[in-house]
Amino acid sequence: MQRDVFDQMRARGTRREAVLVSERRWSASYTADMTIPVIDLAGFSTGSEAARVAVGRRVDRACVEVGFFSVVGHDIDQQIIDEAHAAALEFFDMPLDDRMGAAKPDPTYPYGYAPFSTEALNRSIGGSSVPDLKEAYSVGPLAEPPRPLDEMTDVNERAVWAPTLWPAAMPSLRPSLERYYFAMADLARTVMNTFAYALDRGDGWFDPFIDEHGSALRLAHYPALSSAPDPGALRAGAHTDYGTLTILRLDAEPGLQVRDLEGNWFDVEAPDGALVVNLGDLMQRWTNDRWRSTMHRVVVPAGRHDKRRLTMPFFHNANWDARIECIVDEGAHPLHEPVYAGRHLMDKFRSTVT
Repeated sequence: MQRDVFDQMRARGTRREAVLVSERRWSASYTADMTIPVIDLAGFSTGSEAARVAVGRRVDRACVEVGFFSVVGHDIDQQIIDEAHAAALEFFDMPLDDRMGAAKPDPTYPYGYAPFSTEALNRSIGGSSVPDLKEAYSVGPLAEPPRPLDEMTDVNERAVWAPTLWPAAMPSLRPSLERYYFAMADLARTVMNTFAYALDRGDGWFDPFIDEHGSALRLAHYPALSSAPDPGALRAGAHTDYGTLTILRLDAEPGLQVRDLEGNWFDVEAPDGALVVNLGDLMQRWTNDRWRSTMHRVVVPAGRHDKRRLTMPFFHNANWDARIECIVDEGAHPLHEPVYAGRHLMDKFRSTVT
């Protein structure tokens, strides 16, 4: 019934009416408690059509109401996850000079090492927060680019496919992160297929939009602090993600929070072995604001400033030249103009550097 009302309002073609209905729908069950749903993917790729449809329905509800969910039964080898996490910690434990051997040549270069407090994620949504209390190492697309870099006429497309700067002081980092990257890319394709079922698009509907994706992996390290941070200082400022979806291994140390539509913040929790998935801005736009790209941040929990935290978000994106048009039912009206996925991504990224 709720979906029928929402679709009727969208069909009137009035953006404000549709947004009001979507906000009521989003907040129907999660204004008092932003519980992150748990979805079991076991057997999705090999199960019956009825089983896939059932998973799609659960995914749809999670994307409408929360914009976050965690997945179990994802079939990722735990050893791949553990080895990548251990390698990431080893990288950030190296002397700064060794980490700087893989430093970005300038702040707008997308891949490599970014020292402490050189990014402010809140600026991607027009905020003016102080720089984040973190350092990061980013890995770019590991598949072959769709065409040689010197044939790419758009400087931003060349940036997406720019080489990752690997640390000479730690050659073991690359193979462990490559294994993790490709495992996350495989999982992202599966999750995108659950999206196809959730939106009644059919098996593999998103595949042509993501078969040459320029996705990135980030190691986000929040070092232990010698004293409590100044008021308003965050490990990662309030922001939404940019692309289709993000896959995250939660750290044992708390800090990740999501915001409901009333401005309340809630801690993100997930079962052991689960991976957290959240939607990006492109996916909200693609679904004509049916699904939500939820605001989130990383705080320094009270009394825990002396604890370090490490996460490894995988940021999945559509193909650079994928034309993203709102998915609407017959008779409904799009709330957004078409956009190319690559341009959308790079405009967001460049707004965050300090």
